[in-house]
Amino acid sequence: MIIHGALVQGVQEVGFMKRTAILFFAALAVSLFTHPVFAAQKAKTGYTLTVLSPQGPVKKGRDLAPRLGTLNGKKIALWLSATADQRYAGRGAELYDGLSKMLKDKFPAIQIVPYADLPMKFEPEPEVVAAIAAKKPDAVIAALGG
Repeated sequence: MIIHGALVQGVQEVGFMKRTAILFFAALAVSLFTHPVFAAQKAKTGYTLTVLSPQGPVKKGRDLAPRLGTLNGKKIALWLSATADQRYAGRGAELYDGLSKMLKDKFPAIQIVPYADLPMKFEPEPEVVAAIAAKKPDAVIAALGG
């Protein structure tokens, strides 16, 4: 019983020592960073530490295109970001086939420029942009296919 009691007391003392050490080093860090010598060093170097919140305000870089009031009667281009040999690899073609049917069912007067009528590239290269512009769509929907 005496050995057990000494062991428990020893564990409690280690816990107390750990907490004391943590508090000591925290107090030391705070005192170092607020000490006049540290402040003088800051004045000499002229640096400033800025802490940013990830929830800070978002700066708008540019305005987005205005939304269309309706898709009925509009021409919508479907551009698939893939190469022709990867048309079905990422299921982009399946997505667009289903989307085309859904849009035509919901908006009977919609005009669809199918993805197959546009160049398939991974990025909107000048050739892709020119081909889309030549179709004169009111909007473009882009999806990944490869």
